[in-house]
Amino acid sequence: MKAAILCDSSAYLKHPLKDKENIFQVDFTLVLPDGEVITESTDENHLDTFFKTWMTKDTGQPKTSQPNIQDYHDRYEEIIKAGYDTVFGVYLSSGVSGTFNTAELVSEEYRDRLNIYNLDAVGLSVNMEQIILQISTMIDQGLKAESIIKNAQTLMSDSRFFICLETNDNLIKGGRGEALTQYENQALKTRSVLEYVPGTTPEVRHLLRTNKQMIKTMTDIGKEFSSQHPNQNLLISIGHTLSEEKAKELAENLQDALDQTVDLSIIGTAFCSHLGKGALSVGFMPTYKEFPHD
Repeated sequence: MKAAILCDSSAYLKHPLKDKENIFQVDFTLVLPDGEVITESTDENHLDTFFKTWMTKDTGQPKTSQPNIQDYHDRYEEIIKAGYDTVFGVYLSSGVSGTFNTAELVSEEYRDRLNIYNLDAVGLSVNMEQIILQISTMIDQGLKAESIIKNAQTLMSDSRFFICLETNDNLIKGGRGEALTQYENQALKTRSVLEYVPGTTPEVRHLLRTNKQMIKTMTDIGKEFSSQHPNQNLLISIGHTLSEEKAKELAENLQDALDQTVDLSIIGTAFCSHLGKGALSVGFMPTYKEFPHD
């Protein structure tokens, strides 16, 4: 088996994982209020300009567009040309995007030439990066495709993924905050914690007043998760929308409480437009000391 991984850009892969020659990507784009179309980016200067120019009360909401169907075709042709015979696809949760369904549709045209296994991620951002990392590790260890997909599905079902918002406005305006609409006119400002649940839209778990409460809540969730997986190492990751200091503070609390390394990353333009500045994504996923295999 010569296996590739195909994902969408909402995974926000970092180096060195992003540099692996068997990882391919299709990109989200944004339509800005002035009509310009841009490909999303995690470059900090780009994001800073994006927030200052387009994420103000005086501008319309930038609109996120799924990867173009032709991009899927182009990546599949590149994969075939490079000699791969198997593809593991990892795509943004179908609870918030049609990306997974589009990938499934296009995949049908290539199943006579490739063995394709598409996974509907629990969330986005760090949750996707975590499962891609584990799939990549299993490929490198020579596991069979059936074992890889079985392990990946188990790991995703055992994972938890949260979004911690500084403000609810952007998610509601962007049409991805159905669970928050009942709180839209709430007099007091709240910081919402939403959990991504397979097969549905994100669900509100907590409404908090302060960042201190958010950090305590997420640390407690981490402790609970760790207690449920006593014999496994954990992957703990935090993504942020130009809110690095907040991410570092939460990471330090989780590291102290769980004695586990916490990985930090930046969320790109497409989902910065929905989450707003100051948001965090938090992913917890177990991992195997030795992956089960046939």
